[in-house]
Amino acid sequence: MVEKVISTVFRISVALFLLGGLVIVILQGVGLVLGDGDFVTGSEEALAPWAYGSAGVAGLLAFALSYFHRADAEAPADADTVVTPEHA
Repeated sequence: MVEKVISTVFRISVALFLLGGLVIVILQGVGLVLGDGDFVTGSEEALAPWAYGSAGVAGLLAFALSYFHRADAEAPADADTVVTPEHA
């Protein structure tokens, strides 16, 4: 249950920071085309806390999700791939 909640919030935060970064870049491009430096800095200052904040949340949740590994993921799928030392 906890893993599912963390995973869902992680996916939402990743989508938010990717969209936020995309919007920042697009608006900066528009400001560049218009030649308006105040628009470029203003759009970045308005959106950056949201985009960077969601990126930080995604990073922390990715760290938390690393503790929810499955035991079957560690077991090799094929016995032929197991490396064992040879004895003389």
